[in-house]
Amino acid sequence: MFMADIACVRVLYTGDYSREEDCHLCAAEIPQFSPDICVIESTYAVQLHQPWNVREKRFTDVIHSTISQGGRVLIPAFALGRAQ
Repeated sequence: MFMADIACVRVLYTGDYSREEDCHLCAAEIPQFSPDICVIESTYAVQLHQPWNVREKRFTDVIHSTISQGGRVLIPAFALGRAQ
């Protein structure tokens, strides 16, 4: 997140963020000021997801199963936080 003060107007730009910490990124911090304008990028907005450990286990199980059967795995990744 970053804040720009333009002609006494505080603009906060967040990018895509999460308040949940994971193994690659810290949780986003709540700014200590009130912006006049907020620009928020959001990939999933109000989507509810299974807990990270459940999704990670399902993901690694599929990879392990595919490789153990002689298959190959290609993982397309499009965004920070999902590509690591």
